[in-house]
This record gives sequence, C-alpha cells and structure tokens, in this order.
Amino acid sequence: MAIAVMTAFSGVFALGVIFSILGSVKLQLAEKLKINDAQVGKLISALMFSSLVFVLIIGPLTDWLGFKLIAVLGFAAGGICVWLLASAISFNSTFVACLLLGAAAMAVNTIGNTLGPIILFSGQNPAAASNLLNVFFGVGAFITPLIIAALLSKLGYKSTVGIIGAILFIPIIYTVFGTFPKPPEGFRITQAISLLGRGGIWAGGLALFCYMSLEVTLGGFVTTYLKSHEMSDQKAGTGLSGFWIALMLARLITAFTVPAEQFVYLVPVLALIAAVSIAAMVGAKSVGIGVGATLVTGFVLGPIFPTLVGVTFSKTEASGSVFGIIFAIGLLGAILMPSLIGKYAAKMNIRQSLRILVGVAAALILVSAVLGFAIPNAVAQP
Repeated sequence: MAIAVMTAFSGVFALGVIFSILGSVKLQLAEKLKINDAQVGKLISALMFSSLVFVLIIGPLTDWLGFKLIAVLGFAAGGICVWLLASAISFNSTFVACLLLGAAAMAVNTIGNTLGPIILFSGQNPAAASNLLNVFFGVGAFITPLIIAALLSKLGYKSTVGIIGAILFIPIIYTVFGTFPKPPEGFRITQAISLLGRGGIWAGGLALFCYMSLEVTLGGFVTTYLKSHEMSDQKAGTGLSGFWIALMLARLITAFTVPAEQFVYLVPVLALIAAVSIAAMVGAKSVGIGVGATLVTGFVLGPIFPTLVGVTFSKTEASGSVFGIIFAIGLLGAILMPSLIGKYAAKMNIRQSLRILVGVAAALILVSAVLGFAIPNAVAQP
C-alpha cells in the first residue's frame, strides 16, 4: 500500500508539472515561435480541451482497468509528450504537442485524485485527503519554473524542457511493483451515465468550472502580469513560483487543520477573499502591492480545488467516473477563460483583462454554497 500512496502523490505531482510548464516557458516560447498572448492562450486552451475529452474517457477506464495500468501509461505518455513540446519548431507543432499532453495529464490526474481519497485518512475524510494530495500538485508546479529558470540560460530551451520530461518517467520505476486497491464500483458504463442525473455532480462540476477558470488563467498569465509592473523575466518567473508555493502551503495547512465537518464552509469564504485579492491585482499601483496580491490569490485558491473534489465525493461517491465528469465540466472554464483573457490582454492590457476573473470568483461563492448546503450527503440519499 505504501507504493500506492507514492503513486497517488506522484500522479498529482506530475499534473502540477504538466499544467505549469506552459506558464513557465511562455515568455521564451512566445519569443521562439514569434507568437502573441492570444496565441499563447490558444495553446493553453488546447491543453485544456484535450484534457476535457480524455478525462471523460480515462475516468471510466480507470474504474475498468484499474489504477496500475493507467498510472504507468500516464507517466510514460507525459514524459514523451513533454519531449514533443521541447522539440516543437512551430505554432502548429506546439499546438499538437499540447493536445497530446492533455491525455497524459488526465491519466495521472485521475489516478492521483481518485486513488488518494480511498487510501488516505482510511478513506474517511476525502476533502482532507484531496488537500494533502494536491500539495504535491503545488510541488510540481513550483519546481517546474525553478528548474526552467535555473537551466534555461545554460542548456537552452530544448534540453531544459527535455529534463522536465525525463522527471515524469521516474514514478514508473516503483508503480510497476505496487499493489493497488480495486476501484470502488468497477466499470459499468450505464452507472457512469446515470451519474449525470445527480445534483451533486452538476454543482461540483460548475464550481470546478469557476475555479479552474481562475487557476489555469492565473497560472498561465502571472508572468505577463508581473512583467506589466516592469519586472524582469527572471523575477517574473520567481513570482510565478511564489504563486505556486502559496497554493501548496495553503493545501498542506488545510489538510491538517480544518475539521471534516467544516469543509463545506471553506470554499465560499476563500472565493470571497480571492475576488478581493484579484481586484487588488487589477488596481495595484506598485510592484509590491501587485506581488503581494498575487501571492494572497495563490494562497486562497490553494485549498479550493481539492476541497471541491472531496466535498463532491461526499455528496456522490469516490470513483474515476465521478471525477471524470466533474473535472470535464471544470475544464470548460480552463479552455474558455485563458483564451478570453489572452484576447483582452492583446487588445487592452493584462491588468484590465483580469477584471473578468473577479466576476468568476464571485460566481464561485454562489455555486460552492449550493454544493455545500443544498445537496445532501451521499449517505443521506435514498
């Protein structure tokens, strides 16, 4: 079971690496390919669109084939796809690499976020388990820009990104030797379809739609925002790492301090603070305020995703099919919002375009409250 725990943590770690890599190399990639912010937004949206398609497939496949096979395939595909990204020489080839990377991302994501709540905290506190798991998402998202910033000037773009790809192969070494629990429900396609009739699925999915709009957009455009304060590329990259550190620390603190019965209150409160901090980013008149608001935003966003997953599991069930559906709905936000922000940033500026995210955070307050207080727990359902 220890190997299963390592694999679950490695899955969300790998997702952090994959989801942060475009933001980490955005400035260099845009210069290399001669593309603008709108085209960068399209690359992020391509990764998210592919992820949406594949998470709907991989969720039920995980319930059918089991955790080990999907994990090994996911880690291997992640490394290969990052190598394709490293070798891309045009916008079109980079676009294809991002599409393929989405499949790998959803394999490791599904493994981490469905296996972990089953084996951590004896399966009794899925929200706390999800927060602890997703600390490692923050670790992956944090070290990726650091590695890239440290090696890029010495090794160049291709070799540096290639090293990131090699890191993703490492979990295969121990995963193949592990013993894993069976998925809770097994594979029944009719059951997966029937989940669409549950209110908890739609409330959880819509809340993730709002949240992923925020996290993915900010993760992709924090460096652009910080450069608008006349920061250097290196300092902007460090600021992005700070964003992910804040997110990671918040999840770690939440996993061990928030009582199980209090998680339903957490997301509405954090979403309110996020709306205020993003508004502060928009109105910041100095680099200090801009950086501070960015770090606060990362901190309050940190516990939202894992808490939403855990609360949704408590309202429905912890399975690959449930995770696949709610994550797919959430990914619609990750597809639409970066492209929208990129377009407005190209026409106006990045700070003004972030006003849209204030409204998204406000919507998250409402939807998360519906999930927490209007939907009964699974044990209370007939």
